[in-house]
Amino acid sequence: MQFHSKAWLRNVAIGLIALLGLSACGGSSGSSTDYSYAYIQFYNASPNGANVEMREVDGDSFGSAQFGDTTSMYSMEKDEYELEFIRTDSDDQEVLIDTYTVDLKTGYKTLIVMSGDFSDPIITEYQYERETLEDHFRLFALSVTIDEDSYDFYLSDAGDPFEAANFLGTVTASEMIELDYWDPDDDSDYFDEGEYTIYLTEPGSTDVVFESQTIDFAYETEYLMTMRDVSGAIQDGLIVDTILNSSTVTALTDVEADAQYRIYNSTNLSTALDVTFGGTTDEEDVAFSLDAGELSEFTTITYGDYRVTVSDSTGEYTQLSNKLITLNQGESKAILIYERNGALGAATFVESGLPQAYDKTVNFINLVEDFDDVDFYLVRNDETIDTAEYDLQNLEFGESDSEVLPSDYYEVIAVYEDDNEEQILLDRTALFGFNEEENYIVTVEPADTATGYEINILY
Repeated sequence: MQFHSKAWLRNVAIGLIALLGLSACGGSSGSSTDYSYAYIQFYNASPNGANVEMREVDGDSFGSAQFGDTTSMYSMEKDEYELEFIRTDSDDQEVLIDTYTVDLKTGYKTLIVMSGDFSDPIITEYQYERETLEDHFRLFALSVTIDEDSYDFYLSDAGDPFEAANFLGTVTASEMIELDYWDPDDDSDYFDEGEYTIYLTEPGSTDVVFESQTIDFAYETEYLMTMRDVSGAIQDGLIVDTILNSSTVTALTDVEADAQYRIYNSTNLSTALDVTFGGTTDEEDVAFSLDAGELSEFTTITYGDYRVTVSDSTGEYTQLSNKLITLNQGESKAILIYERNGALGAATFVESGLPQAYDKTVNFINLVEDFDDVDFYLVRNDETIDTAEYDLQNLEFGESDSEVLPSDYYEVIAVYEDDNEEQILLDRTALFGFNEEENYIVTVEPADTATGYEINILY
């Protein structure tokens, strides 16, 4: 039999009411509401932090959130609640970050926000009264950048340029503001459902620093748009998060944001590989060489569709010609060059945008063509592969996957299972400290070793 916490049961029992925030809200400009419970949600906006759990002191959990994410929204009885915020360290021990007391009111949603430097985070609550809407939505905005930046907020109908956008107010870190619709109708003062574009400028300026993709405001509910920092592989830029009443947050990237890439030569060739990266009219082709086992630095580039050509100077191997590499706005991509059956190829994946200060998002990739299924184990000094908490299973050749690891020392072991279901060792490393603020890549690849293979840890 499965048992659940009181908070979970409350959430399920009255979850239909909460879900109405996504599917059945909106229309009156008055203060009437059909919501008979209090509502609470947690949003993690600390860009150099960890996964954080919010729960009642000596009570139920409200779930956890990584940077840029929220918990689900919980329906509660009105009351005063003492909250605590917890992270889990590398020894699986809970670390108390802070406590906070909140007074939940019937009919109101309370958003608890953790922002600022994670070593001394700021915990703030924001409240608004929920309303029953119809064919309309309400719009709120808040800045949660670590430097507490302010922005002038503009909104236009989809397809309209900035010159046709409407100034709705200045968004600051000091308060959450509700934005007013510029063209209300007889039914409501609130925004009409539909597609819009967000523009941000510095206060008093008309120079656009952020332009969103077209956003479909399709739900009859309250939307909160938060301006936050970028973290992870790309360190600079601005993201606008769209927060509703679920744990799903939509991160909006500036349509003009740059991308970046880095390339790794996993081959054992004695001569360097010649790499050409280009293919758009806005960027000149970039040509460089990579020795065996060399990882290039990150290269910043305009977003777009590119081609990569790789060859060896001897002509012994069939070159990789015009491999398509798509780099979207604000995206960081790793490109790993391998040799297979006398031909050069490439595997790619997007690198994480999560903070790497406490938890490490590590990408693993199988570059061994001899085995379809390779398993990776992350083994701490008191573990074996049988007891290891973290592992990745059944990676095919060229396939990548990721795991979020607490900062700690791990022995990385790569194995495969033979036809008798016996595990065969490909390679193992010494204890390695995944404890830098880096985006790590772990490969297993052919090598001149006793087993014929080796693990490489790149960062």
